[in-house]
Amino acid sequence: MKKIFTKYMFLLLISLFLLEFLLAYIFGNERSFAINKTVGSAYFISNEAILNAFLAISQILFIFGYLIVFLLKRKTNYYISLAHFEIIIIAFYSISFKNFTVSAIFGALSIILFLINIFKSHK
Repeated sequence: MKKIFTKYMFLLLISLFLLEFLLAYIFGNERSFAINKTVGSAYFISNEAILNAFLAISQILFIFGYLIVFLLKRKTNYYISLAHFEIIIIAFYSISFKNFTVSAIFGALSIILFLINIFKSHK
């Protein structure tokens, strides 16, 4: 288990990303947006949509970051990687609470843990 979190973190995040995508596809509700020509736009972008986009983009950046660490044959810190993985899961789970502030804090914390883990990686 330690090897997965220190060397193959990008594979773990890819599987988590695919699982989140699958669950969102199965259990998510689809919304349609339209443009009202007399009034202008008939939709608004909510905090939830912005947060989902932010977390998805950061997840993709995490995957590429850990892939680069893997290709450089470096290892990440086990405890920071474990904490980072848990914070990512909590950040995505906290979206269901509809609390933008809590989700944004966990999203920012995951970015901070990612940067710390990248800078503390070693051979």
